[in-house]
Amino acid sequence: MNSYNPYEAPKADVSAPMVDEAGIDEVASAQKLIIYAILTYFAAAAIRAYMGPVGLLVALGALLMGLVGTYRLCSGLGFSMASRVILIVLMFVPLVSLIVLLVLNAKATAKLRSAGYRVGLLGASR
Repeated sequence: MNSYNPYEAPKADVSAPMVDEAGIDEVASAQKLIIYAILTYFAAAAIRAYMGPVGLLVALGALLMGLVGTYRLCSGLGFSMASRVILIVLMFVPLVSLIVLLVLNAKATAKLRSAGYRVGLLGASR
């Protein structure tokens, strides 16, 4: 006789395992910083259109957030020192810096999703 019960709950562990890699928390916090820098860049452009020099101060804050976030994210993802330096230098070029931040954000999102994090508009959460 077959002892298979079609109404029995599954016995397999179907939840996605959390991968605890070294530096994944650093990647998550750096990604939030990069997302905030991207949003601040857009806010700085809008503020600069209406208030002039105040927008430059906001853009400077976005640049600093982007620099710190880029360095921390490159460290967490294990980039070489040469690529870190190149990305930091590219952060000082106005439009290129925004593209660099978007590409780094995409790389961080892929890494965090593979580690089991949920990634939303404002960063990752477990």
